[in-house]
Amino acid sequence: MHQQQFPKLSEIAWPTTLFLCLVPIIGVFGTAIAIYQEGFSWSLLFFSIIFAGATSLSMTLGYHRLFSHRSFEAHSLVRRLLIIFSTCSWQSSILKWCTDHRVHHSQIDSDEDPYSINKGFWYAHFGWMLFKNSPDFQLGCPDLQKDAWIRFQNQFYIPLALITGFVFPWAIGAWLGHPLTGLFMAGALRIGFTQQTTFFVNSLCHTLGNKPYSENISARDSWIVAFLTHGEGYHNFHHQFQIDYRNGVAWWQWDPTKWSIRLLSIMGLASHLRTVSSTEILKARLQMDAMKLKSKGYSQEKLEQLKDRVLTSQMRLRQLVADYQALKKQWKDQSQEKMQQLRAEIKLAKLELNFTLKRWHTLINSPVVLLSI
Repeated sequence: MHQQQFPKLSEIAWPTTLFLCLVPIIGVFGTAIAIYQEGFSWSLLFFSIIFAGATSLSMTLGYHRLFSHRSFEAHSLVRRLLIIFSTCSWQSSILKWCTDHRVHHSQIDSDEDPYSINKGFWYAHFGWMLFKNSPDFQLGCPDLQKDAWIRFQNQFYIPLALITGFVFPWAIGAWLGHPLTGLFMAGALRIGFTQQTTFFVNSLCHTLGNKPYSENISARDSWIVAFLTHGEGYHNFHHQFQIDYRNGVAWWQWDPTKWSIRLLSIMGLASHLRTVSSTEILKARLQMDAMKLKSKGYSQEKLEQLKDRVLTSQMRLRQLVADYQALKKQWKDQSQEKMQQLRAEIKLAKLELNFTLKRWHTLINSPVVLLSI
């Protein structure tokens, strides 16, 4: 862990520092003063919440999963809307953000990591942007530079961000009879809130939480950050399987970004959704669980036997389901008997997989495991 030293005043990038620190403060006090002068508006509050949600979603769905990781492909209309909405977040251009993020993934926890948690919580949160010698990588992402809209956003980012981030909410506020409230609540306060919640992915998700998939990286799963960032908090999974369009891989995990991508796919506006196989995901979880079991004194040989049984049961179930779906597509009268047989085998395979998983989880949750088991 690097020892944090208080920077010299000459080393601070004052424009960035003042903006990141003052905008949330101005947003809070400006909103309070504006409401006091103009009165409270439920319509403007509703707009501000929706606008903040759209801003955050454009970052998680656009900047992160679409542009940085290319975990799915989107219709040109969706791409354009994401570029417009994400500009108002004031988190730099797509080219700059994605360049930094791809370096972060390739160099995680090293000195080359632009926001390495090893340099301290606040450095990873937003301190890395506050210094004149902050990481400033040459713009990469040649795949993104082919998009004329992305190049345009990068070239004219500041004026575009001013228009979308401040002028637009001010205009909506003026239309509703509360211009100052629009400027401060839907403008500054929204920007400050969405920035800070996004920054928590780089700081809090590398500090607190669980590591269900890999112990070799600092990234952790945090449901709190997931709730604040449309599902980005399942960070251990994401760093282990970064091409997957899902962060919350389980159906019950809070990941509105994943659900939005699925909805776009159903509507024909997204395609080629990339996922990691359930076998690879289960392997990673079993490996992490095995480390815990080993520390409890469980026999390594028997541990491998049980792990292989779980994986074999899962692969058998996947194969039976695939066979059933293939047979269902070529529906014929003579295949009905075979389909009935496959349904029975699938039912038995599910029971076998559930049994082996329950046995595995029982071992994980037991306080002591005997070497003779």
